[in-house]
Amino acid sequence: MIAGLVIGVILSFFFLDDNSVTLMELDDSGNMIKTTSELDFNLITNRFLIIVAVSILIYSIWTLIERKGKEL
Repeated sequence: MIAGLVIGVILSFFFLDDNSVTLMELDDSGNMIKTTSELDFNLITNRFLIIVAVSILIYSIWTLIERKGKEL
Protein backbone atom coordinates (compact mmCIF):
# COMPACT_ATOMS: atom_id res chain seq x y z
CA MET A 1 0.00 0.00 0.00
CA ILE A 2 2.81 2.42 0.82
CA ALA A 3 4.55 1.56 -2.45
CA GLY A 4 1.37 2.52 -4.31
CA LEU A 5 1.23 5.84 -2.51
CA VAL A 6 4.85 6.61 -3.33
CA ILE A 7 4.51 5.62 -6.98
CA GLY A 8 1.23 7.55 -7.30
CA VAL A 9 2.79 10.70 -5.87
CA ILE A 10 5.77 10.40 -8.21
CA LEU A 11 3.55 9.83 -11.28
CA SER A 12 1.24 12.73 -10.44
CA PHE A 13 4.23 15.02 -9.85
CA PHE A 14 5.73 14.30 -13.27
CA PHE A 15 2.57 14.03 -15.41
CA LEU A 16 0.27 16.74 -14.02
CA ASP A 17 0.83 20.48 -14.37
CA ASP A 18 -0.22 23.17 -11.92
CA ASN A 19 -2.62 25.65 -13.53
CA SER A 20 -3.22 27.86 -10.52
CA VAL A 21 -4.43 31.41 -10.96
CA THR A 22 -2.73 34.45 -9.43
CA LEU A 23 -4.83 37.58 -8.95
CA MET A 24 -3.09 40.93 -8.51
CA GLU A 25 -4.88 43.99 -7.16
CA LEU A 26 -3.54 47.29 -8.41
CA ASP A 27 -4.22 50.79 -7.15
CA ASP A 28 -5.04 53.77 -9.39
CA SER A 29 -1.38 54.45 -10.22
CA GLY A 30 -0.66 50.81 -11.15
CA ASN A 31 1.16 49.79 -7.96
CA MET A 32 0.50 46.29 -6.73
CA ILE A 33 -1.55 46.25 -3.51
CA LYS A 34 -2.16 42.57 -2.94
CA THR A 35 -1.46 39.23 -4.65
CA THR A 36 -3.78 36.26 -4.18
CA SER A 37 -3.02 32.73 -5.40
CA GLU A 38 -5.88 30.30 -5.88
CA LEU A 39 -5.64 26.53 -5.57
CA ASP A 40 -6.05 24.37 -8.64
CA PHE A 41 -8.74 21.94 -7.47
CA ASN A 42 -8.57 19.89 -10.67
CA LEU A 43 -4.90 19.23 -9.96
CA ILE A 44 -5.62 18.22 -6.37
CA THR A 45 -8.48 15.93 -7.41
CA ASN A 46 -6.53 14.30 -10.24
CA ARG A 47 -3.49 13.71 -8.02
CA PHE A 48 -5.71 12.12 -5.38
CA LEU A 49 -7.36 9.85 -7.96
CA ILE A 50 -4.00 8.78 -9.43
CA ILE A 51 -2.62 7.99 -5.97
CA VAL A 52 -5.70 5.97 -5.01
CA ALA A 53 -5.82 4.11 -8.35
CA VAL A 54 -2.14 3.15 -8.26
CA SER A 55 -2.43 2.08 -4.61
CA ILE A 56 -5.42 -0.16 -5.37
CA LEU A 57 -3.69 -1.59 -8.44
CA ILE A 58 -0.49 -2.44 -6.58
CA TYR A 59 -2.44 -3.87 -3.64
CA SER A 60 -4.49 -6.07 -6.00
CA ILE A 61 -1.44 -7.33 -7.85
CA TRP A 62 0.41 -8.01 -4.60
CA THR A 63 -2.57 -9.96 -3.20
CA LEU A 64 -2.82 -11.99 -6.42
CA ILE A 65 0.89 -12.83 -6.30
CA GLU A 66 0.61 -13.93 -2.66
CA ARG A 67 -2.37 -16.20 -3.46
CA LYS A 68 -0.55 -17.80 -6.39
CA GLY A 69 2.50 -18.34 -4.17
CA LYS A 70 0.42 -20.16 -1.54
CA GLU A 71 -1.16 -22.42 -4.18
CA LEU A 72 2.24 -23.66 -5.32
